[in-house]
Amino acid sequence: MNEKKIFQWLEWCLWVFNPVMIILAIFNQKIQPGLFFLWIGKLHPLVLHFPVVFGMLIATYFLFFQRRRIPLDTEKLLLAINAVIASGVVICGLLLSKQNAYDGDLIILHKWGGFTFALLSWIWIYLLDLKISFKKYLALVYLVVLIGSTHKGAQLTHGVNALSFPESPQSKLETKQVSDQTTLYEAGIAPVLAQKCTSCHGADKVKGNLQLNTVENIMKGGKHGDILKGDSNNAALLLQRLLLPQSDEKHMPPDGKLQLTADESALIGKWIRGGASFKIRLSQLAQKDSLLLLTKKATPVNGPKFEPKSNLPDLKALNSNYCTVNYLFNGADEVEVNFFQGSFYNHENLKKLEKVKDQVVMLNMQGMPLKKEDLDLIVQFINLQKLNLNNTKLEITSLGILKSLPKLKSLSICGIEFDETALDKFLEKSGLTELNVWTKNGTYKLLEKLIAKYPNIKIIVGDNLDDQVMKISNPSIEQDSLIIPNHLDVKLKHLLKGVSIRYTTDGSDPDSLKSQEYKEIFRLSQNTVLKVKAYRAGWKSSDVVQRTYYKSEIHPDSIVLLTNPDSKHRGNGAKTLIDYDLGENNRYTDKWLGYKDSNLEFVIGFNQPKLLNSAFLNAYVEIGASIFPIVSIAVHGSNDGKLFKRIAETKFPAATKKDPSGAKTFTCRFPKGTSFKFYKFVVANCKKLPVWKKDGKGKPAWIFVDELFLN
Repeated sequence: MNEKKIFQWLEWCLWVFNPVMIILAIFNQKIQPGLFFLWIGKLHPLVLHFPVVFGMLIATYFLFFQRRRIPLDTEKLLLAINAVIASGVVICGLLLSKQNAYDGDLIILHKWGGFTFALLSWIWIYLLDLKISFKKYLALVYLVVLIGSTHKGAQLTHGVNALSFPESPQSKLETKQVSDQTTLYEAGIAPVLAQKCTSCHGADKVKGNLQLNTVENIMKGGKHGDILKGDSNNAALLLQRLLLPQSDEKHMPPDGKLQLTADESALIGKWIRGGASFKIRLSQLAQKDSLLLLTKKATPVNGPKFEPKSNLPDLKALNSNYCTVNYLFNGADEVEVNFFQGSFYNHENLKKLEKVKDQVVMLNMQGMPLKKEDLDLIVQFINLQKLNLNNTKLEITSLGILKSLPKLKSLSICGIEFDETALDKFLEKSGLTELNVWTKNGTYKLLEKLIAKYPNIKIIVGDNLDDQVMKISNPSIEQDSLIIPNHLDVKLKHLLKGVSIRYTTDGSDPDSLKSQEYKEIFRLSQNTVLKVKAYRAGWKSSDVVQRTYYKSEIHPDSIVLLTNPDSKHRGNGAKTLIDYDLGENNRYTDKWLGYKDSNLEFVIGFNQPKLLNSAFLNAYVEIGASIFPIVSIAVHGSNDGKLFKRIAETKFPAATKKDPSGAKTFTCRFPKGTSFKFYKFVVANCKKLPVWKKDGKGKPAWIFVDELFLN
């Protein structure tokens, strides 16, 4: 094949490539390419270097070697090759921009710079007959556009200071040793940001005017403002960007950068949702607090390590059937004390606490027959912050001694008689911020003057608490994971001795006679609603403690959303469906994917064909808020990610007015032997609210989904 035929073939390619490039560039925000084309975009960084180098050589040739020109047909062929590759690279780059979150200003400059470079490469083919002087000017413009666009691309990948002088090793911060006084931010959040984010948002590289290298810079935010505070409709900006699916153009970190692990994403998410405190210390977190557990998991291997205090005194000797004494949380010095059953109270039980009197911060004496000697002992608890004296048979005039407690902020005296004068005298010069009161003769009107006089004290009028039969505290379920891989062992526990724990696994409430009594650790191997309740003679039974466990043996290798959720309910993007972080019975969390005007459609992928028997989707239902049950789940299979065939569809009963609010599982089973590399799910919502839904009938309903379980 001679040069002219090759040129004709390349010219035909250009008349195809460039219109496609122009359409993609102009309508980039509206076009949603399929999975295959998203993959094509990843070729951009692999082939971009060739047209960059080739373009520089061409510009150099036209600037300095026009007196020794090569044959015209050869010039055209080389320019055509360069133009085809340049257009192809730009098309790949435009597709790549649909699946990464790069700095908005930089990507616009890089996009239109590359676009101009590709068009100039195409146009140049037809300007070879121009004068040498004009071609030199054109070559100079071409070279400037090429270098400018390439530089912006380098900044997108490596930060705005990509060519800055490297930092000396001595200037790097040394790893801090972590103790119980280290803040959660220093131990867990900062190492993750340093490893995954500051390469583009640090001291030397600043994207979007955002730096994540210091507390001050993080609080300052970026060009879009505060990144740590959301509102009732949207999660904090930092959380939005981190948890968007990688297919979303705003996802951070961008493709090609080291991504956050699931534990790191969960850690930052829980930290932000909890208020993003830079001051909370590790010692203030309970041993099983998810923030502490995630901090341990997320800290880099070569990063700081933390172990809670292990040398604190054992409090077992201070506990009895009628008194519980516990540390507030693992690693903390602060102690919480609760007394029960006033008929068994003895001053000696309180006196035992002298060993930890400087550590007691919360004391519940409700229903205990206290005397002056008890108050004399209580005022020795100099760090006491919260005190409950409900129905303790004390007199208001005897409580003045409590003002000597420097840290006492919350006091409950329901059942203690008082008049306006006596209570006024007690509140005068007290350090209280909260007071709970109740009296047979007292009314809210009696307290109005005092409420106005002491605006810094929240005075709460409580209920009659004469009932001496105490409710037993709730049992605990010693199994934090809600996911059953093959099986899950569950342990139940209660602090008091002589307590009978009853449980059910069929969703019914436990009773004291027929329900299974807990004797030893038991095993769960399928979807289970576990309900637990504690009983003890002479006590009211506890509240029901409920937890739902989900069977999930299989985790997909990839997931992509095909339809976008509502902007106010985007959860963690596609990760929401496979992060094992349940939204529970609360529609106000940002853990749900919400769809109203379209179905939820997504594709999961496996590296090799995977045999599946069933899929479960966890959804939230609240009829009053127009959040309806899923109407149907259709599943399609494919081995190439292009051609899908329907393999299963499950339809669910229509919603009724009486459907209870809360999380609900929707099951779809597959034919025996179903095995594919890709599975597409179409989760349909109710397109028109029924006529009995008067506030919005005829409009589409919401569906809220937060997890996919595969078996």
